[in-house]
Amino acid sequence: MLKEGAMGILPTDTYPALVCDIEARKAVERLYAAKGMEPTKQLSILVRNYSDINTYTLGFPSTEMGQDTFRLARRALPGPYTLILHASKAMPKQCVDFLTGKSKSRKTVGVRMPGDALCQAVLQELERPLLSTSVHVEAEGELEIPEGAVMMDMFAGRGLDFVVDCGTRIAQGSTIIDLTEREPALIRRGKGDPSIFVSELAYA
Repeated sequence: MLKEGAMGILPTDTYPALVCDIEARKAVERLYAAKGMEPTKQLSILVRNYSDINTYTLGFPSTEMGQDTFRLARRALPGPYTLILHASKAMPKQCVDFLTGKSKSRKTVGVRMPGDALCQAVLQELERPLLSTSVHVEAEGELEIPEGAVMMDMFAGRGLDFVVDCGTRIAQGSTIIDLTEREPALIRRGKGDPSIFVSELAYA
């Protein structure tokens, strides 16, 4: 279905993800419309492996102190992390700003390599990354993972084609690490341990 341009919801090791084929222009447009997002909002990509990361980003830079961020990533991935990296020219133009047709290369991209067997199986079958955005609801001040039927209702009439429901899971977002600067920076502390990338003193 994804290869034919479908938009659906898959489980990940954090929140479920609303996804579509990164190369399917119409599906990308539908995904942005389904969440009511501006086309300039940058979304994450779900990848299979480091080959995908090498294709769609400029890779893992060394830090000011000569630290190899690739080695750090190998310790963390697959896992509940979003790593912000410099994007390569391989990022499809429709993932930059499809309404104005700008051809300027996207500068950064959030990369996720989920440690979820089902999500990885779909990525392996598709043979390329998925564009993604998290799906959750706020209840009593906390973000929760909605049930499959609730997710269908959330996107009713917005072009959702399928939901893969794996039952109740712990609601916690990914840890976001920015690797585009001279030193790794913690943007959001989530399910993943940030100390792999950032000294505890930096976020204490």
